[in-house]
Amino acid sequence: MIRQAAALAASVALLAGCASTSARPAFDEVATTVKARSGHAVRWDPSTDEDRRVEEAIDALLRRELTADAAVEVALLGSPRLRAKLEELAIAQADLVQAGLLKNPVFSFGRTAWESEHITPNLFATVEQDFLDVLTMPMRKRVAATELEATKLEVADHVLELAAEVREAFYAAQAAEQVVAMRRLVAEAAKASAELATRQHEAGNMSDLALSTELGLTAQTTLDLRRAEGEAAVLREKLNKAMGTWGPRTGWKLGAKLPELPEHEPPLERLESAAIAQRLDVGAARRNVQGLGYALSLAKTTRWTGTVSVAVEAGRLRHNKRISFGPSVALEIPLFDRREAQVAKLEAYARQAEHELHALAIDVRADVRSSRARVLTARGVVEEYGSVVVPLREKVVRFSQEQYDAMLLGVYQLIQAKQSEFEAYREYIEALRDYWIARSDLERAVGGRLAAAASAAAPGSGTSTIAPPPASRPHGPPHAPRNP
Repeated sequence: MIRQAAALAASVALLAGCASTSARPAFDEVATTVKARSGHAVRWDPSTDEDRRVEEAIDALLRRELTADAAVEVALLGSPRLRAKLEELAIAQADLVQAGLLKNPVFSFGRTAWESEHITPNLFATVEQDFLDVLTMPMRKRVAATELEATKLEVADHVLELAAEVREAFYAAQAAEQVVAMRRLVAEAAKASAELATRQHEAGNMSDLALSTELGLTAQTTLDLRRAEGEAAVLREKLNKAMGTWGPRTGWKLGAKLPELPEHEPPLERLESAAIAQRLDVGAARRNVQGLGYALSLAKTTRWTGTVSVAVEAGRLRHNKRISFGPSVALEIPLFDRREAQVAKLEAYARQAEHELHALAIDVRADVRSSRARVLTARGVVEEYGSVVVPLREKVVRFSQEQYDAMLLGVYQLIQAKQSEFEAYREYIEALRDYWIARSDLERAVGGRLAAAASAAAPGSGTSTIAPPPASRPHGPPHAPRNP
């Protein structure tokens, strides 16, 4: 029996020694999953030639006009937060290898008190090994393997979360820069109009009230521009933070305009069941429940045996001067600690994991419903602005301009009409921003890109629901609306 146990231990030790601590296979699975869900590649080659090529790829992406997809690529290639998260794969892989290793044997060397049995000096040596460690190894490896699978899903889900965060930051920053461009044109026009009004006032062709109104408008447009520039700077840094860029890499340029609405929305039915089936965090929660079940089974299996150690002692005897070997077995007696607390703790963890999985499933379904409602609402708002609100505001300005030229309308009413037109442009830009953010949130809630997201996200794709404001107007004061 002892020989068979020793042979089993030697075989297991040999197989365990062949296990690799490399996390490359785990990372390849994560990269494949992310590619299938998001269409983006993830690379992880620290301190290698491939890592240097990744740095060159990031620089190449940032030299071109930045798009939402390019921003996500930059984050997935170089974000320090993502690289820190990827190290969890190496940790979980190391835990799996550790679970397949036997405890090291314990070697003891000492002096016995029975001098009559041993030759002087009365020394002995002992080698001791935990025998139960061999029997429980398959169960420990199953627990660790399940934890590794859960870690893969958690890391892949983190990648998708980062991609959604980058997209949201990108659309917010792009909309803010578009608003700044519009505010800058308005401020320039208002400044020119104020200079003209000042000259007219000096010539006696404009009242003090009209001049004060014009100067007040100029001051207000300047303040609006400053606020818009400050908000754009903050949102730009938020995008830098999401992408993990700093130093010279923060000099990237965004496209001038947000992409217009896609012509059609992909089917938005039955997304709840799809999210439950494919969300990676739900899969990780399921693996967590499974792993805790395996750990509980292991604890219950070993609760009455504790530790079982097999030892061999060697000493040189006095009467025949030969070395004698004496085997021994040490068995832990579960007298005071019967592992009841450990089992109860694992049972509580298992119940907790079940409840958390149930709660997560409820949250996912609610997130899908709310995100779908936001997408449809945001699309309706953009279409309403494009087909009704902005055209009406433009008509109001055109009619007001005609009446002002005919001296049937005061300058204050004309200015108010033009301010309303500018606000309509700004609100349209923000509504379009909200649509793309809501769409990104829906993709995150579902756990993958929507069917038409790849083509719709490209600038200029799809059908525009609003014609851009005219580049210039041949009539009216210099502060007339221009293309924002």
